[in-house]
Amino acid sequence: MIKENAFQGIEKPYGVDVITSNKAEIISISQFLKIDNMRIPEYQRPYKWTEKNVMQLINDIFIHKDKSRYRFGTIVIHQNYIKEEGKVYNDIVDGQQRFTTLRIILYALCKLVTENKNNYESYIVEQVQSLKYKVDTISIDYNNKESVKQIANNYQVAFRSLSKFNTLTIKAFLEKCEVVVFYITDLTEAFQFFDSQNSRGKDLYPHDLLKAFHLREFDDLEYEQQIKVVNEWEGYESKELAYVFADYLYRIKGWSDQNSSRKFLKKDIGMFKGINISNKKLYPYIKPMHIAHSFVDNYNHSFERQIDNQSLAFPFQLDNIMINGRRFFEYTAHYKKIIEEFKVKYEVKEWADNLTFSQKIFYLVYYNNRNYREGERYLKNLFECLVIYYIDKFGYSEFDYFLEKAFVWVFSMRFYYQRLGFDSIDKYVIEHTDTNFFHLIRKAIYPNQILNIDLSGILPDKIRVESYSGMNNDRMDFRIGEFFKQKMYYAN
Repeated sequence: MIKENAFQGIEKPYGVDVITSNKAEIISISQFLKIDNMRIPEYQRPYKWTEKNVMQLINDIFIHKDKSRYRFGTIVIHQNYIKEEGKVYNDIVDGQQRFTTLRIILYALCKLVTENKNNYESYIVEQVQSLKYKVDTISIDYNNKESVKQIANNYQVAFRSLSKFNTLTIKAFLEKCEVVVFYITDLTEAFQFFDSQNSRGKDLYPHDLLKAFHLREFDDLEYEQQIKVVNEWEGYESKELAYVFADYLYRIKGWSDQNSSRKFLKKDIGMFKGINISNKKLYPYIKPMHIAHSFVDNYNHSFERQIDNQSLAFPFQLDNIMINGRRFFEYTAHYKKIIEEFKVKYEVKEWADNLTFSQKIFYLVYYNNRNYREGERYLKNLFECLVIYYIDKFGYSEFDYFLEKAFVWVFSMRFYYQRLGFDSIDKYVIEHTDTNFFHLIRKAIYPNQILNIDLSGILPDKIRVESYSGMNNDRMDFRIGEFFKQKMYYAN
């Protein structure tokens, strides 16, 4: 619980502005950079923001320059009273990477407008120079060599990237871009608050960062929709969302590009960021998505829907570029539903001769008598990713034929590996360039382009198939071997 008067009983030094209770305020970047007595405590990690981070921040500013407000997130400050000095320092507990980067951007902006005064309105030149002069009086010490090196590098990056800013963009950066600053008077509570801001001390999942990003990307007029999608998102289990992104969507998108897709990390979230459809500058490639986005909204908001009670879902495709904001949350719900539906549709837990062909394949994937092993779980995940990608593109057209091909492509691996790790799965996908099913689905226009794939290059030889189709083998469920044998899926 936050104490309200941590400075109670301490005599307030003359001329020192002590906040005697915890508080929060929303302030502009210009106001934030002018906060006096700011410090980055020694316990903070070095400055590590990369060129990519800086360019992303600058690009966000540029993209959102026309918004009435754009928020950069929260800053947690510990108001640290040093009695010996009779001074209160504002120690940054959370947000020092952004704080440093914003200072870098200001200094780069000052150099830019000073050297190119004729390109900017005089008032903005004076405003930037005046702010920089004030910030010069707030000395921040960076003693770590890596921090100093990274700051110097990012200053050059910022200077180059800011060349596209005009007077109004700079004005938007200084006045419309904001941060939420939490002033907390007790250090322990400041750390506790920092932990609570970061999932109660647990490391954030990548999908948590995506949620925060796409909430910021909502249009100003979508407040009610924002509340609705947030409530739906919060209704999902966090681990369930982690599986959707890490085990399925991330791997499908990576493997379809023939990239290694072993573990979904925070650095990979860029693949789930895309375009802001409300941006006034629309490139030609964005027009089809803009048309679809507008058509779906217009259809669903039409008065006729009050009569026929119909609705139209946005036509998501895994290969398409992400539309930021509301569509991301709809996208998540859409693929979560696909994942759940095909499992329910084909789930069988007991083997029987009267099962359909598709049910038999799903049984052998999910309930074969070696399904307790780690390797079988990896094969199941690979198979599921293929099924999701195929359904996403072709629905259930020619589905039985596809399942047969997919099953053979996936379980051929088991004939070669007694112990099967995920590294082997990942390597198998990206190294078999001619038969990478994900890449082939991506390029395919019709299902038969997938169904006619020549699998001879990955098939086990006949001796292996026969040796593992017997009931006494310890490699796999003999019914998998029998399937390969009866269908003659072996190399000549």
